[in-house]
Amino acid sequence: MTRIKICPKCKNATLKSAVNISGWLAPNLFECTSVSCNYIGALFIEIDPKDFKEDNNSYKGDTDIK
Repeated sequence: MTRIKICPKCKNATLKSAVNISGWLAPNLFECTSVSCNYIGALFIEIDPKDFKEDNNSYKGDTDIK
């Protein structure tokens, strides 16, 4: 089963690979395609698609990590 990568900055599922050779010659870098975010980095949140559909609103705007 594929898992969804969530941007750690804006909490949206808008990440894509930032470099064509990520993971081979360069570290895995991801870029958020959200207009207001512009995150580029190696960190991401990975969740199950079923959980994303059920809890979609809880990931947006919640910046407290407990």
